[in-house]
Amino acid sequence: MTTTDWVALVFLLAALVASVTVAALRALRAWRTFRSFSRTTGAALDDVMRTAASAEEHAVSLTAGAERLATATEHLQGSLAQLALLRAAAGEARATLARLRGVVPGK
Repeated sequence: MTTTDWVALVFLLAALVASVTVAALRALRAWRTFRSFSRTTGAALDDVMRTAASAEEHAVSLTAGAERLATATEHLQGSLAQLALLRAAAGEARATLARLRGVVPGK
């Protein structure tokens, strides 16, 4: 083999080694980036799931609160109806008493 052949062979081997090294380094960087992305994504998904669970708990408590509010409103409406009835009865008693006072002579 001539000197030119040896120079070409050395250049080919150097280029091959450099190409494999660059490819391996880029593959390693890509793998590290993927692992980092995977960890970050997993943590973000955990946060989303935790937030969703918290939102569900709040929704359930709001539903329970709405049911209690509806029950309390019904009770209040009943109490107001009873109050109106008692006021009407008291008004009738006052009217009757006023009529009786009008009939009875004063001093």
